[in-house]
Amino acid sequence: MVTQKDVADLAGVSFITVSRVINGETNVKEETRLKVQAAIDKLGYAPSFAGQVLNSGRCNTIAILTPIPFYQSMRTFYLMGILSGIEEVCRKNKIDMMMGLVPEAGIDSDYDYLRPYRQKKVDGIIYIGLKQIPREMLEELGKRKLPCVVIGDRPRSRLLSWVDTDNFEAGRRAAFEIWKRGHRRIAFIGLRKEFYNANVDDREKGFLSALKELGAKYAPEDCVIRSAFDSEDIDKDVKNAFLSWKKKPTAIFCCADSIVPKTILGLREIGLSVPKDVSVVGFDGFLGLTYFNMSVATFPQPLREMGKKSAEILFGQIMSQSSKKESAVFQVPFAQGDSLRQI
Repeated sequence: MVTQKDVADLAGVSFITVSRVINGETNVKEETRLKVQAAIDKLGYAPSFAGQVLNSGRCNTIAILTPIPFYQSMRTFYLMGILSGIEEVCRKNKIDMMMGLVPEAGIDSDYDYLRPYRQKKVDGIIYIGLKQIPREMLEELGKRKLPCVVIGDRPRSRLLSWVDTDNFEAGRRAAFEIWKRGHRRIAFIGLRKEFYNANVDDREKGFLSALKELGAKYAPEDCVIRSAFDSEDIDKDVKNAFLSWKKKPTAIFCCADSIVPKTILGLREIGLSVPKDVSVVGFDGFLGLTYFNMSVATFPQPLREMGKKSAEILFGQIMSQSSKKESAVFQVPFAQGDSLRQI
């Protein structure tokens, strides 16, 4: 294995000079720096990770933890969008990323998810939520004051920073956008209580609040369907709800784009056409969704920007060794699609 001493011998300089060049110090003549760099390139030398940690106290690596399964395509769009922003900032700052999957059921007592930090393999953590950060992890992060930024949730800890979207306002906007197209009875598809998601909860609250503000002539809560992000029964839940309602809604606001395909399928199975009979609006904006030969009206989350902001906050805390809490809220624009029509 090529060592720093091999580089020094080939370049005809001291070991300390090579170290200065590698660490980007300015007290080295340009001619000497070029000689050392040429030797590094010729030998294919890479600095020792362990040595780097000892010299700077940082390993220039961050951990990305998430409960989002890598194999579920819809939510993977969300994950990849966030990661693209984090990666951009990491690449700019020459920082590596380490990925880890936290089981959706909670912390596995046989595995220490914070071990990389304790072993100084990472300088900080970005937790891509959608589900609450596990209590055990939250307590550990707070106790040790580890640099951590949460995306997609707003932990109550005074120490953890977070990046999120204004889901309440987006829910309100959804109601207004559908209402102004003539719809006066609008359903909402949310999650069953066992599937906690603060963002979906806020979208529902904003949506129902706006309908009451608009003067809906029905109780909006009576037109709420409960299901799950990845349930095989979404179409059945939609069919059962529509068959039970004497007065059918003319539009549905789905809490997430992942629910849209099964919703459209469920409506079709009882003879209802989208958007002729029922309009459908989603939330997330995954790849400009198109289903059943129509574009889907939705609210595209600025995922790349959210990822970039989370990395910038984390790097700022790592470099300044500050535990000061920061937060950022992004607005979510509406994108019209064929699935929402004027009546």
